Amino acid sequence: MKKVLVTMAALGLVAGVASTASAVEWKMSGKYMVEGAYLSDARGIGVDVTEASGESTPSDAYWLHTFAISPTIKVNDKISMSSVIRLADDTFWGTQANGDTEGYNMADANTNNNNNVYVHQLYMDYASEIGKIRIGRTPAGAYGTDFMDFDKRANRVVWFPSFLGKPWSAVLYLEKVKDEFQETTAASDTDNDKYVARLFYKTDSLNSGIEYAFANNQTDNTADDVKQNVAVYGKYKMDNFFLNGELIHYFGSKDYDHALVATADQDYDSWAGMLQVGGKFAALTPSLLYFYAQGQELNENDIENALGTTGTGDLFEPLYILTGRHTGMLNNDLFRDNYTGNMSTAGVHAVVAAADYAVSNRLTLHGAIGYAEADEERIAGQDDEYGWEYNIGAAYKLLDNLTYEAHFGYLDTGDFFKSTAALNDSETENIFVLSHSLTMTF
Repeated sequence: MKKVLVTMAALGLVAGVASTASAVEWKMSGKYMVEGAYLSDARGIGVDVTEASGESTPSDAYWLHTFAISPTIKVNDKISMSSVIRLADDTFWGTQANGDTEGYNMADANTNNNNNVYVHQLYMDYASEIGKIRIGRTPAGAYGTDFMDFDKRANRVVWFPSFLGKPWSAVLYLEKVKDEFQETTAASDTDNDKYVARLFYKTDSLNSGIEYAFANNQTDNTADDVKQNVAVYGKYKMDNFFLNGELIHYFGSKDYDHALVATADQDYDSWAGMLQVGGKFAALTPSLLYFYAQGQELNENDIENALGTTGTGDLFEPLYILTGRHTGMLNNDLFRDNYTGNMSTAGVHAVVAAADYAVSNRLTLHGAIGYAEADEERIAGQDDEYGWEYNIGAAYKLLDNLTYEAHFGYLDTGDFFKSTAALNDSETENIFVLSHSLTMTF
């Protein structure tokens, strides 16, 4: 509580200074969301889709909320300061475990403190002669489509060059992923740094871009870990139709030249992508989506799983259960210790047919049917089916800045989940998830 009061007092002081200084402009926006969920079969860390003989899997119900404020101070025509302060960040009511992975210091069952406030983003923009320069803890969310993207921040120095004319633009940045000092090894380079260049081409009908990223991870003093990727995306609109796509290729190497015990070197080599086609016909917006992420082949030394252990991204939720944030399956936003690692390693092929219907300017209905399976088996002879999923949902705008949503997802669970040595005697269960939320923005 003390930190909340200190934060609000500081904001009030800044606002007071801003109101009396003619050269400074003060703006603030924000969002509050409260959400409730019911999982028909659960273990407190997302859903549980298997049941041992004679066992009855319990259900789980909980509430959580998020409150974020985004103050911006325009110092002059060249400089501005921006921030996102989260007073609650997917914080569970009571003692429910887990919570948002970005807010490790939030008040939930994983912490022993009562800190409900942290600075999620804090950065300065400087409009220089060669383009805008952004420095600090910056937004690091979606690039291109939402596929494999996360609600996160990163410590970056970003340059938006001004010498390219429309429809071209570019972004270059250095990201400090981890700063580390290895006193025992006396090694000079023990950090994890990432270097990224992006080129965009945007017109009224086409939004496209290409990214090259080079990650030099030297935090493991036994290995030279260099991972690179090229990502291409496009969003195209023509009359009533749209086409969205993204393709990502990871490559690089992990050489164990400094290992005390002989260790085989590894190469990074994996692919992931998505393709969506659809159209807008008056109040109806149907679409068909396919997404893929390569899995890790059994007994393969090289690193082939495109998703690592984090899933398809917490911003990518075409299905309420398989990619939903409440289940811990292909989305690790809330529950990090459930199925996400195993499913990410196995990879995914999925197809989703969906439709939205605007009943009025306030009420929108949603429906979807999806099928997903693993790209690679985790043990020999394992079934690859994740299952069939069925979704219905609705969003009602109570006010211009207040929206209520309700979602229902049902998963006809596949046998992938019982095909492990520990679960040979288990049966898969069909499950359902109910969630609803109230979101206010200002």
